[in-house]
Amino acid sequence: MVYAGIDIAKRVHVCAVLDEDNSVMVKPFKFRNDEKGFEKLRAHLDQLGLDPSDILIGMEATGALFENLYRHLKSLEYPVVLLNPYQTSKFREMDTMKRVKNDNIDAVMIAALLKSGRFSKGYVSEEQLHSLRELYRHKESLSNQIKALKRNTQTILTVVFPELETVIRDPFSVTGLALLEKYPTARHYEYASAKRILKAFRGIQGNSFSEEKAQLLLDRAKHSVYSGVAKEARALHIRMNIKQIGMLQEMLDETLEAMRSLFSEDAPLKEEDREVISDIIDNLRTIPGVSDKTILALLAECGNLDRFHSAKALVGYLGLYPTLDESGEKSRSGRLAKRGAKLAKKAIFLAAIAAIKHNEQMYTIYLKYRSRGKAKKEALIIVARKLIGIIYAIYTRNEPYDPIRVFTARPNS
Repeated sequence: MVYAGIDIAKRVHVCAVLDEDNSVMVKPFKFRNDEKGFEKLRAHLDQLGLDPSDILIGMEATGALFENLYRHLKSLEYPVVLLNPYQTSKFREMDTMKRVKNDNIDAVMIAALLKSGRFSKGYVSEEQLHSLRELYRHKESLSNQIKALKRNTQTILTVVFPELETVIRDPFSVTGLALLEKYPTARHYEYASAKRILKAFRGIQGNSFSEEKAQLLLDRAKHSVYSGVAKEARALHIRMNIKQIGMLQEMLDETLEAMRSLFSEDAPLKEEDREVISDIIDNLRTIPGVSDKTILALLAECGNLDRFHSAKALVGYLGLYPTLDESGEKSRSGRLAKRGAKLAKKAIFLAAIAAIKHNEQMYTIYLKYRSRGKAKKEALIIVARKLIGIIYAIYTRNEPYDPIRVFTARPNS
């Protein structure tokens, strides 16, 4: 067996090959991230005169840059291992005793790490999970754009109608947006009446905006501190923001539906696989506080959860632990660790907040650690870790949530 390390980059990759004695068989060489470059890599590997199964290839799972080369090598029946970049970084530091980094060294270090056997394999999702990851990250991008537009609109509203929030708690609700579309600033209520305001909500299902509330809104607008400066320019800005929010929200809904459809009855899977994943997701939905968004985030960022040997390993992969700051006799927990699957970590943390509101057992755990002096965020992290344990157990056993089984077996967990 020989070991080929490949340092992945956007345009040019670097490969080096070591033998069983850690001797360099092939010095680091560059090859482009295109068809000719892939042919060059294969030519170098063919010159070794070995069967593909005798050449173990390793590369870092860097963003999505590795994907095409990984698929290409797998199609040629080479055994390929994906490595966590943090893992290779630590191995480099241990081996060289300094933080030296360049492409040639990285390629050799990756090969040496393979030879040492001291690595844990990474994971490439299958077509279904890879599609989910792509869609989930697009969903997050859309969500961030919507949030940015809302922040921008809210900043303008603090000038053009600061009193609005005393009447409309959420200006970005369906009724709030309808109101802003027609009356974007306090000065636009000048010729309005309560009945005219109520007309803006006709056709909105579930609307409970009363005439009394409309009259209160008129009074607030009449006595607003807004001077009216740049009224129409600011109104145009608000209306354009609202239009963009609406368009982005439609795209977000469409993306979420596409994510859900990957696991629907019509999904292009083998019947037995479709039944299994459908059952697992249905069972995960039985956990109070865990929504489809949480489930999709975990699958998108972590792949099949049963690839982790334990719930603790999954927690470590997510980076769901606080940093520790120690100085002398003082010790305090800091923020959540920066390492890990950021989007999935965020989703499970939000699920923990929902769980203490909707799950009596989780709320009990939260109160227990708060009473022990833990800060709110620390207690929430503990709840999140417990939630991950439950999700992992349900995923691997494919059984619905059972609070008696979960909380009776390990009451102090």
